[in-house]
Amino acid sequence: MIEKYFPFMLLVSVFALFNLFIFTKKILFIERAILTTGIVKSVASGSLSNNNEGAYYQGVEFETEQGKKISISSLMGSSGDKDSKGSTVEVLYLSDEPENGVIKDFKNMWGFEAIIFLIGSIALLVYFNEI
Repeated sequence: MIEKYFPFMLLVSVFALFNLFIFTKKILFIERAILTTGIVKSVASGSLSNNNEGAYYQGVEFETEQGKKISISSLMGSSGDKDSKGSTVEVLYLSDEPENGVIKDFKNMWGFEAIIFLIGSIALLVYFNEI
């Protein structure tokens, strides 16, 4: 019986370890990061179809503690970002890597981790439903 589900449980274990690694890396980033405010300078459409509906990605400019201006883009888009040009957002960045700054909102901070967690959770639910 265990041999039948071994490959599946191995895959779920890999997902869990990958998610733990990414989560730990993100927590370490947050602990070291500097919080500042940036201004949304541009909003670009990232539509997956021919219609105008889709995700909008923010282009944000912020200034480091050393006075250097840095431009970053949101990691994940949203339809709610369409009219955000000119607004201010919080940005987290590392002093030695400001170009890798992240907009401080749920989708940019935890979106990827949430997707991996959901995939792993669904896989576990399927597994326990099969037993």
